[in-house]
Amino acid sequence: MSTTSSRDRVLAALEREVPDRLPIFECSLASNVIEALVPGGALEDVVDLYDLDVVCHREAYRYRLVDENKRYFSDEWGLVVRLEENVMPTPVGHPIHAEADLDALVPPDPADPIRLANHRAAVARYRGTKPVVLGMTDAFSIPWKLRGMENFVVDLIESPDFAKRLIATVVDYNRRLVEQAAAVGVDIVRFTDDYGSTTGPFMSPDMWIEFVQPGLRELVDVAHGLGMKVVKHSCGNLHGLVDPILDTGVDALHPVQPFPGQSLSIFKERYGRRVCLIGNVDCIEVLTTGNREAVFADVRRCIDEGAAGGGYMLASSNAFHSGTRPELLAAMVEAARTYDPYRRGP
Repeated sequence: MSTTSSRDRVLAALEREVPDRLPIFECSLASNVIEALVPGGALEDVVDLYDLDVVCHREAYRYRLVDENKRYFSDEWGLVVRLEENVMPTPVGHPIHAEADLDALVPPDPADPIRLANHRAAVARYRGTKPVVLGMTDAFSIPWKLRGMENFVVDLIESPDFAKRLIATVVDYNRRLVEQAAAVGVDIVRFTDDYGSTTGPFMSPDMWIEFVQPGLRELVDVAHGLGMKVVKHSCGNLHGLVDPILDTGVDALHPVQPFPGQSLSIFKERYGRRVCLIGNVDCIEVLTTGNREAVFADVRRCIDEGAAGGGYMLASSNAFHSGTRPELLAAMVEAARTYDPYRRGP
């Protein structure tokens, strides 16, 4: 049995080395999945039960009730959102309508104790044994939510200086949050802004490079300068964006959703020497309507496509979301141990 810690194992994979066993980097579990697996328990109890290799929490915000009937709340950015169980907050109101609104915007306080409370507790519980991961935004999602996607995309074309100022405001907050994370003892920052849909990126590569890449690069540099590793998450088809994303210096790309032209095998061949790949057990069908045999087959596929030579960690193709079958997490872990290409000895 290996005596290497999960922390060492994950850091080895992020350095594109061959770890002592295949790391499982499952970084998002819906609350109903957690409840089904450990009734009355918490994320950390699932981590311990299945010996997952990372402990991931998102930053926390305070919310103010706006409309009880519609379950609308206002967050600390002034965004009006609909809160639903096991679903990311859905923006329904966008507070930045003009330059004057941006002038008056007061970002949240990154040093508010609520922001990283879960991370402080996780660091105390797992220090030196499992890496603690902060999930947070980077340079795209909050700006578009503050303006609304349609208005924001128009800004990129018609009011680029305004768009860049808005992005810079958000990046400044995120930079200070990264600094707080380092002070708390977080090991890995996972930037979670999605840059595309199933059909392709939300903007052209040239536009992404002009508007988003500088902020992401700044945040990556800050994290690295403070001794933390960086995982870049983005759902969607990233055609034309992968090289610019990797040019920012991220250590890993997650979750490599399976679309034409971006299978895990294609990404391994094209980018495996530049970045660690994380993913991509199918959470659209296999983990939702599949069974143990289907999970074993898909895990085997992922290992065959991504694990050669190291620099790979197993995870779902996005998350164990509310529609997945909770018991299939056990099957995914068992399959990973069964087909582990790195593990040596009994």
